[in-house]
Amino acid sequence: MNYRTANKNDACFLAPLIFSSAAVTLAATFDVNDELSSLNFLHSNLLNCDGQFGYGNHWVAEIDKQVAGCVSAWHSDLSDSFHQATFNNLTSFYGIAHAFSVLQASQALHDCIPKPKKHELCIGHFAVLAKYQRQGVATNLLKFAQQKAIDCGKSALCLDVESTNSQAIDFYLGRGFIQECESGISQRMRTLGIGSHRHLSKKLV
Repeated sequence: MNYRTANKNDACFLAPLIFSSAAVTLAATFDVNDELSSLNFLHSNLLNCDGQFGYGNHWVAEIDKQVAGCVSAWHSDLSDSFHQATFNNLTSFYGIAHAFSVLQASQALHDCIPKPKKHELCIGHFAVLAKYQRQGVATNLLKFAQQKAIDCGKSALCLDVESTNSQAIDFYLGRGFIQECESGISQRMRTLGIGSHRHLSKKLV
């Protein structure tokens, strides 16, 4: 198994893989219509390097030169240029009017996903292609993310998962994560159809 930073040639594989990691939440936040959909948004952004949804902020696991899984990460010290690139990619895809409606919808995520603390590296977009599941890909990709956190000087790895995703929660709990808290369901979450999330973390040092 090989790990590497994603590149724009991975976009067609990564977009559906990332979407599968949180389909309900991503669709609720980024779907405007059939053309301006969360899946198309992901594909468009993954052709660019910078920003939260750019390929440069994703790592992939490869088996026989085929993308088998992916993970992304962010932390409390992201630069202004990172946030600006995220906004630029958003407006480039949706246009100004739709971009602001998507930004407004995305505020609901602040109700269920806490901002990473100084000592944490937060991972997301964590998914493994169906045909490679139950082959150790997820476990090894998680170990890779843990090393990234240590390399960044972080002492904990954290993530957020939909409370109904019991399979994922059991996976993380079985690998040393503990549940820190569970979000409620705010009115804007309820309006978008977003359910409660559990915040899990794992101490690394």
